[in-house]
Amino acid sequence: MNLTVSKNQRKNHSDWRVFIIPALVVMILSSSSCSSDKNGESTHASGGGNVGKAAIPVQTALVERGDISIFLLHTTTIEAAKVVDVVTKVAGHVVKLQTEEGKSVKKGQLLAQLNEAELKIDLIQAKVKMETDRKALERSKNMLEKNLLAKENFDTAQMQYESSKAAYAAAKLKVEYTEVRAPISGIVTSRQIELGQRIAANQALFTIADFEPLRARIHVPEKNIMRVFVGQAARITADAVPGKEFAGKVTMISPVVDPANGTVKVTIDIDGAQNWLKPGMFASIYITTEKHENTLLIPKKAILLESENEQVYLMQEGRAHKVALQVGFSSSDIVEVLQGLEEGQRVVTIGQDGLREGLPIKDVTAAGLVKSIRSQNEKGVESGKGIELNHRRPMLTSEQKSRAEEKVDLELLAQLEKEILDSRMGKRIFEMWLQEEPEMANDPAKKMAWFSEFIEGMLARISNRAPEVAQAFKKEIAKDPDMETNLLKQYQFLQENFRKMRGDRR
Repeated sequence: MNLTVSKNQRKNHSDWRVFIIPALVVMILSSSSCSSDKNGESTHASGGGNVGKAAIPVQTALVERGDISIFLLHTTTIEAAKVVDVVTKVAGHVVKLQTEEGKSVKKGQLLAQLNEAELKIDLIQAKVKMETDRKALERSKNMLEKNLLAKENFDTAQMQYESSKAAYAAAKLKVEYTEVRAPISGIVTSRQIELGQRIAANQALFTIADFEPLRARIHVPEKNIMRVFVGQAARITADAVPGKEFAGKVTMISPVVDPANGTVKVTIDIDGAQNWLKPGMFASIYITTEKHENTLLIPKKAILLESENEQVYLMQEGRAHKVALQVGFSSSDIVEVLQGLEEGQRVVTIGQDGLREGLPIKDVTAAGLVKSIRSQNEKGVESGKGIELNHRRPMLTSEQKSRAEEKVDLELLAQLEKEILDSRMGKRIFEMWLQEEPEMANDPAKKMAWFSEFIEGMLARISNRAPEVAQAFKKEIAKDPDMETNLLKQYQFLQENFRKMRGDRR
């Protein structure tokens, strides 16, 4: 059965060793439960025989004690602690620009200078009038003391002077306003003016944001608000900074419930993340609400994929034994075990989906597991039961590799990564291959090659069980020519049919 993928995708891969299709791991592991002896007779793993030769390679993990927490998870966008628009209170031409976007500024620092010539003339005139009125007031005061002036006339002179003094202060203030200064310390996030531009009064010139601290505001349902308190610890992750966590703390809880949606606004401050996180980034907020210490823990990937209840395969005396569990808390990659396992036992974490009760198994490293699977597949090809997968990609020079990576559709790659790695099987197999090919994580060309192989493996696996799917696949390509080279469409088609097959089997 042939699967057509983009020729560019096949050519644009750097030095790649002989690859087996990751999605066939389950099928191959299942088929390896019996082996042939030298006389051509079948030796079943469950019935004695040479256990060493028939043992299925797997990876295991210890059941260990540790701490695990549960948390409230919310998503939001990162915000700055303060965001201020800087406006001017007078009109004029911009004659100096003292800062740019991205620059740090201190409170009171000069940002821009407006032309002050006209306003200085007004200031001089106001000062002259103020001095004239001051002298007139002094003469009126002398005449009043000598009873040569009525009290009403003195009061008029005094009010005239006070008015002139206020006009002078206003003119002086306008001159000062030609210097546009930062109202707070922070980062200039926006500049809306250019040198020489004439601006109007009250026009926005800059935006300044204070990033210390960064903040996340979430809306917690009222049923959970009693589990949140000021000072509570929080963890923050962001899609833009994969693999990194930041510490936060609840600093404010709104005293009211929003009647529109029944939630309470909670503010979390994030310290020490200014070099990584930026306002506007999408982030996940984990507020720890309860913690179990010194409890039994196993990797979440040990849980069987298709079991209705939580079950794992336990490795005992070289054989696989299925065990039902009662689990407690669960995090992104570990699970708390309340009943079913004991400390020091080993559970199968890779290769368990093809096992059956009592089959012999052996614990190997990731590289050993891959090597064993490859060997089994090659034997299957020789006997006519496997699938020929040994197409070797050409060696590429550094220049060719660079050109190849430039041709990788990064948007398509991101969509494939989200679709495939969101599935438990896809994520598990991808992690296994990363242990042998760690550079693949940061190599778009290699990663695209892996997704191509994964999808080809899905077609091979499904076609072996249901040949009609392969026919439907060909018909779909005939109806939609774009699907011939669009890996995302291929995966979505195969995934939908795979789900139907699983549903029919049940």
